[in-house]
Amino acid sequence: MEKRAGIQSFEKFKYINTINSLAGGDITKWDTILNMPYERVLTKLLLNKTEAEYQKRYMELSPLTP
Repeated sequence: MEKRAGIQSFEKFKYINTINSLAGGDITKWDTILNMPYERVLTKLLLNKTEAEYQKRYMELSPLTP
């Protein structure tokens, strides 16, 4: 579904996609993210991934509500 929606159009921005996401879309926070220790940023990215996987599984297991 992501491909059909055009996710590939974001490829040209490379790592800026990640910086922008971590900054919550706020360009004034990009430098703050870029100046953080690598380990902290990596930990946050892994946390985001784990949360997304959990949410996906949770939604798949949840009964549909009317």
